[in-house]
Amino acid sequence: MEDISQIRQKIHRLNQKRWGLLEKVMTPGQLLAASFYERMTKCGNPNCKCASGELHGPFPWIYQNLKGKKLISTSCVADKVEDARRFSENYKAFKENRAQIKALDQEIDELVAQIQSFYEVDVTEFVKKEGERRGRKQKRSEEGPEK
Repeated sequence: MEDISQIRQKIHRLNQKRWGLLEKVMTPGQLLAASFYERMTKCGNPNCKCASGELHGPFPWIYQNLKGKKLISTSCVADKVEDARRFSENYKAFKENRAQIKALDQEIDELVAQIQSFYEVDVTEFVKKEGERRGRKQKRSEEGPEK
């Protein structure tokens, strides 16, 4: 097991990293909860260049997965392409930072558990052994009532 001082130093370093990530999460910029990508398409006209493999595009598209709901995949409005790209990147960075914070929280929790086990006292030290008297006052039947 590591020295308690080393564990504390690790927790301190992890907390510093966590705070840096929290600052990014607290001011993420505009977020578009979707993926932005550019898509090549085929029009279906048998006489077109795309029929021989030279696809049309690239066209800006947005894809959103709504956790078990309908998937949205659609072309992006032309004058919003740069915003969609940037906001989608912000969202991706936001999700990555949150995942890193969760991982750091787990690591910190494991280190705190080590500190707890370092300081925990064995409970058997406080358990009465068989035959020992209890700590409360015992009644004395031979004597009269207390006054």
